[in-house]
Amino acid sequence: MPSTQYKRFQNLKQKLTQKELSELLKHDNPTIRTYTSIEFIQSGKGNLPEMLSTELQKNEMVETFEGCIIDIEPISSIIYHEYWNKIRIKASRKVNGNNYEQDLAMKKALATDLIIEKLDSVIIYSKKEIYWLLYNRTFENRKHKKSYLPRIKELAFKENNAYAFDYLKKHYYSEYSNELENYLKNDFPNAKFKTDNEVFNLHSFIKILLESKNDDYKNITIEKLKTNQSWKKHKGWFNTTLKKHGIEL
Repeated sequence: MPSTQYKRFQNLKQKLTQKELSELLKHDNPTIRTYTSIEFIQSGKGNLPEMLSTELQKNEMVETFEGCIIDIEPISSIIYHEYWNKIRIKASRKVNGNNYEQDLAMKKALATDLIIEKLDSVIIYSKKEIYWLLYNRTFENRKHKKSYLPRIKELAFKENNAYAFDYLKKHYYSEYSNELENYLKNDFPNAKFKTDNEVFNLHSFIKILLESKNDDYKNITIEKLKTNQSWKKHKGWFNTTLKKHGIEL
């Protein structure tokens, strides 16, 4: 059922001019900004990259309730995924085929949409800590311009970003194979993973190491998890990955 807050916002927006509505994007209340952002995205109005950049700077969270799931999400992620889902749904509805064909249509839409490309650029170049899922989406959407490579390398090798690292491994392995190997053998063992976002990156690096089927990387994984305790608050998730590769800690 729609929440009372949602119903109030629907009533409010009917009484506002477009200019007055846009002023709510600057409101102190994060819930009001979230509802307003969604309204602009669904109506196809407003400067979406600017909206995302502003919320990345604010780095505020709101409680969401969808179906039977209650969660706490960054407003920046809600903005990104509202548009991300909008263009995926639009692309899938144009295809009168099976799930595979619809999936291809959605991937093509994400790879070619100019607004998504701008949003991805905002995420890649942001200096703020960003919700891990946004990096995951950004580096899955397409092969980015080569001019992005210096920043992507910085994310991968200096900021311990597993999604940037996996992107380089997927698209530029021959060019950066030595740097990729050096990071896993020398930098990764000493990298710090403390916050929730960093622990998600740690898990992704663990998957990269173990999926290589390399015994040296397997030993690096075991040693890292023995010395870094931050993963234990998500131990069920990590243990599932380890068990898949025959490791029990």
